[in-house]
Amino acid sequence: MKKIARDFFLAHILIVSCVIVWFMFSGNVFAESVFLKDGSIIEGDIVKETDKATTVKTREGKTVTIQRKDILRTLVNESYKTRMYIMKSNKEVLGVYIVEEDNESYTYRTELQSAEEYKINKDDVLFVSKIPPKDFIDEEVQKKAAELGIKKKYTREENLKWRAPFMRFGYSNFGVYIDSDINDAYSESRNINAFIDIFPWRFRNESGNGFDAMIRARFVGNFDEINPTDPRTQTFLKLYQVTIDESYESKLNIGQICGGVRYAYSMYYGVLIQPYVYGLLQLFVFHDEIKIESLNSNAIDEQVSSSKLGYQFGAGVDFGITSYVGLFIEGMYSYIGAKFKDGKTRNVDGYYIYYGVTWRTSYGLIE
Repeated sequence: MKKIARDFFLAHILIVSCVIVWFMFSGNVFAESVFLKDGSIIEGDIVKETDKATTVKTREGKTVTIQRKDILRTLVNESYKTRMYIMKSNKEVLGVYIVEEDNESYTYRTELQSAEEYKINKDDVLFVSKIPPKDFIDEEVQKKAAELGIKKKYTREENLKWRAPFMRFGYSNFGVYIDSDINDAYSESRNINAFIDIFPWRFRNESGNGFDAMIRARFVGNFDEINPTDPRTQTFLKLYQVTIDESYESKLNIGQICGGVRYAYSMYYGVLIQPYVYGLLQLFVFHDEIKIESLNSNAIDEQVSSSKLGYQFGAGVDFGITSYVGLFIEGMYSYIGAKFKDGKTRNVDGYYIYYGVTWRTSYGLIE
């Protein structure tokens, strides 16, 4: 039994020794990148090395024999493929591929497949980073500021550009009805023409340019007491097909809820100037009374309802005076159709110039 155990042990020793000798004489087998002096890089497994040549089996399965005199260096790892950023002592930034390093310097290429290589002394390097130094520094500053509870100070231009209208109030006393009959009948009695805009979603870039989702609530209200001898009476007779022989009231009241999209472009000249255009669809009318009625009796009580469908489009300029408050001026065209008693469908809306105040808030870029 002792002899069998001894023979078994000797057999194992012999096998291990043979494996070691085979590795020693057949060459090492491991994955490497072979840098040639012409700038090219061959990647694969070194299957044989001699004093004069190195044989590499490439990743494509080809066998390549390279003369030793053509080899610049060999690397086992692939970290050289990562683009690095060197911040020099003079704050100059180099985007490079580091192909060699020793205790005193870095050897790098600006183009990985180029034969041109450069050295930089480590004493001339502030740090090496995988991300651009500006981004790295900004990130570190933000982390430190967060730790200390310090908020970034924005420039006046950033404060203005990085805010967009959230709510606006507009008023108009300049306008004209599109339809000549409506204009003749109601333009002199206009009492109120105002709107409130809300922008629930604002899709802007850092320059302040982009789109806004827009909701508008608008009210147009006209009221007047008219004598039958007034020249406008002839127009009302035509519109309503009635006989008027006593004083009467004329009313044109329209309330709208509209929705659509606005596009704005930002410019900064001490104040923010934002030209914009928009288009809206009339989604809902909560009050669309157009009527005349008698002051003394019920003999005249004629009413017309407008269509529930309509649209608006316009253009204007927003002025960002402060971070939170702005002013604007806007030209607008609106269409609402209404069929009168004479059988004709008329646009009971028109052209207007609005002006008003804007309440501005951040749309995500300012914390």
